[in-house]
Amino acid sequence: MKNLRVVSALLAAGLIAGSLGAGIADAKPKKKKKSGPIVVGTDPADDWGSNVDPTLAPFGDALGQEVIEAAIEQKDKKTINFHMKVASLPPSGGVPEFTRYVWTMMVDDELLQLDGKFTNYSRGACDPTAGTCPPPRDPGQGAFSVRGNCTDNGGAAVTCEEIGSVTATFDTATATIVVPVPLKVLGAKPGSRIINGLQPGSNFQGVSAMPSAFFSQGNLPFDELIVTKAYVVPK
Repeated sequence: MKNLRVVSALLAAGLIAGSLGAGIADAKPKKKKKSGPIVVGTDPADDWGSNVDPTLAPFGDALGQEVIEAAIEQKDKKTINFHMKVASLPPSGGVPEFTRYVWTMMVDDELLQLDGKFTNYSRGACDPTAGTCPPPRDPGQGAFSVRGNCTDNGGAAVTCEEIGSVTATFDTATATIVVPVPLKVLGAKPGSRIINGLQPGSNFQGVSAMPSAFFSQGNLPFDELIVTKAYVVPK
């Protein structure tokens, strides 16, 4: 009988200790999972040049212009990363001075564009349409400009003011171009909405990849991804 009471006491103590341990374990703060880029739009991987001729699609890969996905993430409290994924990205970033990437967006009520190339000496060194010339400059590799205050000049080239310049990374392994932009340059703040934008005059919208010497024309073959999901800057 005495042994039975001892065993019962030990079992009771074990149950109490177990419940206390569970309570302590539950009380431990859970680590927040790191969220990756949020996909805001996708596009077929075989439609480059369909605005001119559907049979041109295979050339889009060689040029690094077949856009398939757009995503946005907050890199830190001060910076937003814009991800443009293409079906294939050659080591040279497509054709360096020929392949142009443009992300047209609305940040709250403001129309803005990210505009750049693997190398962008044709526009980046001296761009009178953006108010950056003179004097000429060395834009370096992966130069992107943040453009705003765009003006439709009645069929002539659309002019936009350059409100900031950033450096993009071209990752050939993942076929992704990542453009980091400070929130301050975007004029964004916690709670701001970033959605699809359309530029009057050129009618380029969302994420576009196109051939370009200096200007880009909508009657040339290109690819365009429509951003279908709003991104809200975390509070």
